[in-house]
Amino acid sequence: MKFSINKNRLLKKLQLLSKAVPSRSTLPIISSALFTTKDNQLSMRATDLEISINIKCDITDGEEGCIAIPLGKLLEITNAMPESNIDFNVSDIGKMNISCNSGRYTIMGQSSDEFPSEQTLENSKTLKISSKELKDIIDNTSYAASKDDLKPVLQGVLFQIQNDGIVSVATDGHRLVKLEKKKLHSLDYTGDVVVPIKFLSLLTTQLKEEGDVTWLIGDNHIQIQLEDVTITTRIIKDPYPDYEGVIPKDNTKTLIINKNSFTEAIKRVSIFSNKSSRQVALEISENSLTITTEDPENITTGKETLDCEYDGEPMTIGYNAFYLKEVLQHQDSDEIKIMLNSPLNAGLFLPMDQKDNDNKTTLLMPIRLND
Repeated sequence: MKFSINKNRLLKKLQLLSKAVPSRSTLPIISSALFTTKDNQLSMRATDLEISINIKCDITDGEEGCIAIPLGKLLEITNAMPESNIDFNVSDIGKMNISCNSGRYTIMGQSSDEFPSEQTLENSKTLKISSKELKDIIDNTSYAASKDDLKPVLQGVLFQIQNDGIVSVATDGHRLVKLEKKKLHSLDYTGDVVVPIKFLSLLTTQLKEEGDVTWLIGDNHIQIQLEDVTITTRIIKDPYPDYEGVIPKDNTKTLIINKNSFTEAIKRVSIFSNKSSRQVALEISENSLTITTEDPENITTGKETLDCEYDGEPMTIGYNAFYLKEVLQHQDSDEIKIMLNSPLNAGLFLPMDQKDNDNKTTLLMPIRLND
């Protein structure tokens, strides 16, 4: 097996491939990428057994072959090389010889037989959605998905796909986002599917501003083809929680406030909060909102007062400042409406101006304030 390829072209492909390689694994072979050459085309595949990235690119002087190469080492040396063509030549015992203008290097590869087989889609159906709308869904939901490995189903975004639109939901138990988009797609798939957040985060880096993205949705996998890149992921099969049951229906107290002023004040005040609880208190009255925090351990306090409109009884409610800041940053309008009930009930965050085809609801759970 041998081939030649431009350094910068290869580097870009390897950087994308590396996103599918786990930082730690009990299976050493998946720290490698599978290289296959045929007819002056190179196919490179990497996987963490959940997500798989397959990239095809043209090469010169290719001779057919297949080998698994440690991706970290190859990426490191490729990145350090000067701009030039790189020649690869694999010996019968699996040693990859790499040569360029600056020198010669060798990496020991492994047999392709040990590399995990490609994920296959069974009974696949299609969903076509514009890149712009898909990116908007990912941007508005992914931050609220869980980072906790003990709750795998919450590490995904629920897509409820019907003929009249798509509802996407993400939650980590502290906050929840529900984004409804009216029909902006074509499909022969309808139903609910939970898509891993790692796949969506990877996908958003590859999406273009214009054009459509076609999903192939099978029984256990989703696959998306973007020019010379194919990304496949395992679907999360655990049942998603009943999110409608936790969205309050009786929040009647309305707080209207400037989003940017509120966000910046939370950033400043939270600097003085306890680093573990990140607790801030919101004291709400008819036309003012006072944000306070204190950290007795470090003897720090913070306090700011903002103008607002509020139509309920005065209330003091506590939030985790980090979660509150993220929720505010992902609201689209200059002014936001926060629907409240009591200091112990979740607040609903709504943009004052919903987009024509969108309806977004964000829920944030309060935290109990220290006496």
